Amino acid sequence: AVSVEEIVVPSLKAQQFRLQSPPIPAVEFHIKTPPPSRQDGYFSLTEHKTTPSIPSIRHIHAPVPEVKVTSTTPSINFADLNGEMYTLETCSTPPPPEPLRQKIIGAWKLESYVAYPTPESPIQRPTYPMTKNVTGFIMYTPDGYMSAQMLIPGQQSFKRGEGEEPQWAEAGKRFFAYCGPYYISDEGTGREETLRHTFQVCNLPGWIGDVQVRTHHFEEDGEVLVLGSEEPTEIKGDKRVPVLKWRRARDNTNAAPPAPMPQIKISGPGEP
Repeated sequence: AVSVEEIVVPSLKAQQFRLQSPPIPAVEFHIKTPPPSRQDGYFSLTEHKTTPSIPSIRHIHAPVPEVKVTSTTPSINFADLNGEMYTLETCSTPPPPEPLRQKIIGAWKLESYVAYPTPESPIQRPTYPMTKNVTGFIMYTPDGYMSAQMLIPGQQSFKRGEGEEPQWAEAGKRFFAYCGPYYISDEGTGREETLRHTFQVCNLPGWIGDVQVRTHHFEEDGEVLVLGSEEPTEIKGDKRVPVLKWRRARDNTNAAPPAPMPQIKISGPGEP
């Protein structure tokens, strides 16, 4: 047991000494602000003490005014994907040309018969062996036969059995005709369609049995057939190059026959 005499009460001065002891220095705290959110797109790597945080930037969505564009260029066909920058032609194989045997079939009416001079001709100009008024037809059948007739019109008419020898002679001079088979053959490059006429019947006895080559080409989209000879032909004692133009005759399949020609009688004075 502790006696009363052993309790020592410190004096007041000692108590005051303890109360006036130097204070413990205050600790300065540095507060780190949390990094900004990813809404700004940046993170702060430094410490922040009293600097206020930077507010985040918000995206402002402003209405875009409508702009009307007027084009002065012609309208574009959107089916054409090339944008008018280039044009591709349609690649198609042209049809093969129509064979001569098919093109030549039918009747052709004579338009002109002209004989052109050769360098040896005494007259260096075109001539008309059967006059400019010559008329005629040439015909080609599908089964390979042909016939040609040419006439110089203008002779005074006479009936068969009534004409005199001079009249018959003149009629013979004004007319030329022949007929027979025709042939189209391939004889190599440049002569793929060689046309030949045969003279089985002819009003010139010296030409019967002849086989003659005819040059040929078409004009006016096939409506005119131009025939000639490979070599100059003797015409009235002169070597010339004949060229005959024939125009396709109209289709006569469904045509009606013409009315009969009236008989004109010429009477002299005092005759009925």
